[in-house]
Amino acid sequence: MWARVKGRTENDLLQLNFKRAFMFRPGYLHPIDGLRNTLPYYKYITWLFPVLRAIAPNYVSRLYDLGLAMIEVAQNGYALRTLEVRDINALAKAHAAR
Repeated sequence: MWARVKGRTENDLLQLNFKRAFMFRPGYLHPIDGLRNTLPYYKYITWLFPVLRAIAPNYVSRLYDLGLAMIEVAQNGYALRTLEVRDINALAKAHAAR
């Protein structure tokens, strides 16, 4: 149900004729150290992040990287309107390199 509602919302936003509207699909987000408002089960799975990043890098990213990617897209735009994890990670690297 969540994916259906998110998809409908994305489609509705894209139809509003904004000059620039970008949809972010971040997958698993690894929280920032010290973040207090995380889901309770994250404390049991955060140790898996390095493993997941090594074997499935297109499905996981850090919350910090999502923020960098959003800043990069807001400043410079992006060729795609829907950004998947691989796009988010690439944009974060590009922004951090500046």
